Amino acid sequence: MKNTSEILYTTEINVFETYLGLYANKTLEKKPSLLESRKIHLEELLSKFQILPFERKAAIESAKILGFLIRKGKKIEFRDGLVAGIAISNGIKRILTKNTDHFIRIQNIEIISY
Repeated sequence: MKNTSEILYTTEINVFETYLGLYANKTLEKKPSLLESRKIHLEELLSKFQILPFERKAAIESAKILGFLIRKGKKIEFRDGLVAGIAISNGIKRILTKNTDHFIRIQNIEIISY
């Protein structure tokens, strides 16, 4: 990760997704020591971020986003709507993602692809 003075954020939804990937990995299931090592590395990575919670204002913003997209026939993955709602409700206007297809549909968010 490049040194930056900018504060980096992620959400509890992203934390869930990364841990889900870890615990769903069949290879790691057979290698407990490797699983433990990956968990330690994941926690080290997450410690570099300010983790935003899913609170009421984020729930309402997420519902607005997802409801609008459903009405327009541009439905996206549920968790992406939650992430965007958390970001917007916390004043964050830029999202770094590989999943540009979903996030580009959301108004008031600048997408940074990698």
